[in-house]
Amino acid sequence: AVTCVVYSPVGKLVASSSLDATIRVWDVTKGLLDSCLLSGHSGSVHSVAFSPNSSIIASGSSDRTIRLWDPNARCPIHEPYVGHSSRITAVAFSPNGTRLISGSWDKTIRVWLVDLGSLRLANNPLVITAHTDLVTCLSFSSNGLKFASGSVDKTIQIWNTQTGEQSEWHALSAKHSDTVTSIAFSPNGSHLVSCSLDGAIQLWGDTSTTYSQLLGHSSSVNVAAFCPDGSHLISGSTDMTTRVWQVDAFPKLMTMGSLVGHSSGVTSVAVTNDGTRIVSASWDITVRIWDAQTGALVCDPLTGHSHYVYCVAVSPDGTRIVSGSEDKSMKLWDTATHANIQSYEHSAVIWCAAFSPDGAQIAFGTGDNNVYLWDVTEWKMIQQGLQGHSGQVLSVAFSPDGTCLASASYDRTMILWDIASHSHIGGPYSGHAGSVRSVAFSPCGTWLVSGSDDYTTRVWDRHTGNTIHTLTGHGHHVMVVAFSPDGSCIASGSYDSSVRLWNAKTGQLIGQPFTEHSSAVYSIAFSPDGNYLISGSYDQTIQVKNIAAFYPTNELEPEPPNTFRWPSNPYDLSSHPEHPGWVTHNRKSHVLWLPAHYEQCDKFLDPSQQAYSPVRLDYSKFVHGTAWTKVVCDSASSSSW
Repeated sequence: AVTCVVYSPVGKLVASSSLDATIRVWDVTKGLLDSCLLSGHSGSVHSVAFSPNSSIIASGSSDRTIRLWDPNARCPIHEPYVGHSSRITAVAFSPNGTRLISGSWDKTIRVWLVDLGSLRLANNPLVITAHTDLVTCLSFSSNGLKFASGSVDKTIQIWNTQTGEQSEWHALSAKHSDTVTSIAFSPNGSHLVSCSLDGAIQLWGDTSTTYSQLLGHSSSVNVAAFCPDGSHLISGSTDMTTRVWQVDAFPKLMTMGSLVGHSSGVTSVAVTNDGTRIVSASWDITVRIWDAQTGALVCDPLTGHSHYVYCVAVSPDGTRIVSGSEDKSMKLWDTATHANIQSYEHSAVIWCAAFSPDGAQIAFGTGDNNVYLWDVTEWKMIQQGLQGHSGQVLSVAFSPDGTCLASASYDRTMILWDIASHSHIGGPYSGHAGSVRSVAFSPCGTWLVSGSDDYTTRVWDRHTGNTIHTLTGHGHHVMVVAFSPDGSCIASGSYDSSVRLWNAKTGQLIGQPFTEHSSAVYSIAFSPDGNYLISGSYDQTIQVKNIAAFYPTNELEPEPPNTFRWPSNPYDLSSHPEHPGWVTHNRKSHVLWLPAHYEQCDKFLDPSQQAYSPVRLDYSKFVHGTAWTKVVCDSASSSSW
């Protein structure tokens, strides 16, 4: 097996090391047939490195030795160098070639002086002992003044090359949850990338406090490297994929940001549709409005409630905020004047509230087990309680088209309600073994996601009530869930203090949980563009996380051009009862004819049938008219499914 492959700085040679104790050198200008075999190690070779002028190859082996090789003469230079007491896992030359560093399973790093005249290593290397477990990887900065090391102890250390002391970057927090497998400095030295068996890639800025996670690999990440101009990262993983990441597209808000001001736990957060404001509610009895760009408070706290504020929601046009409280009141606030313009006193605690997509109605759930609909303009009750739950209603959500409302309850169920008729049209959907704390619709309205006291998050088919995915991993109650604006991702926040991102299509966890909060997470919200995730916690803070850089854009599988997205709703689109192959929306019309190999068209229209992929309609070659012979063309007739 090949353990390491490196390009020479001049770009002519490639060297590879292997478990068979050999090194091969390839001349890429002459093809794979022109290679030489360098043998001499008595154990597997785990690392190779070229000197800056490509005149020397250094290798580190499980035989505990370092060897230098002449790639042109295809022979070893002098005798092997000893000093490490265990396997050598990493070697690297400094940019000027005067130093060679080596890392080992003996938990030490050695800095060797290189005599460029005799091509020898000095016999008295600087020995650094700092890691508490095996050293796995090394990398020099572009100016050679410092180097980084990674270890099985999950940490990254930065060292002064000359003194062996920890440099100004020594305070890198241990963000990885497993062995650090690879590290590399950017060409200009401003960034450091690290990757790990935990499946995450960490991108560190020019200080130890600025970093971002790049999430997308589904298994261990073995290596990451910058391209020569530093604009892109390339990573390789045991998930059998190589990914390319556009570094220079990452916004400056890659760093984790905290909004601090509440004097008690944050219970709810919401974002305006233009993405400029974040609204929060708290047990400190206030509602606060924050500038999403700067993190500063826009105005004084909004006061008026006499007890804990449990929920906030922002109207679609951004002009109104609604809040619900333990004091049994619901208040409406003007976002421009920050004034309380309406209030309603209920007979029970108001746990949750949501605006309809057109902003005309507010739905709220209460401690009396009912759901209520409220007319915003007239400021009056539309319906005196939608009854069906046997426990307090903890969460409500409108469907994207505004025709349906979902409610989640302490009774462990969810119910769907028709907005026009105020009737019960779905559920109770059961499956959770604990109270359902949160419910949300997918952007297309086909799926529901729920979070529960049973520590799980579930994805449901809205129409059948079937569970599509059960997402497990949280160590305590799942307090809140949300779909990303494009529907590709689900976020969940838990009493275990973590926030997790999930692939909505596969149900798999994306990377590692976010653990910046020190206490229970009660609320999360995506920014309208999906680039940021905002979370509120009992620790009194609001965290703003940039998730645009957390996974590659190709992970989201965007729709190709010239296609339309149809709702995957078997009640709206289904096979025609009398004419095989035809799709109908009302059991009479002829919307679309599917070819014979799509004869079981219901399976393609219903996403709950997981063995099938959805159908996409390509209209790029579509022509129409009243006279077929005048509109038909070669490009249309040659179209294929």
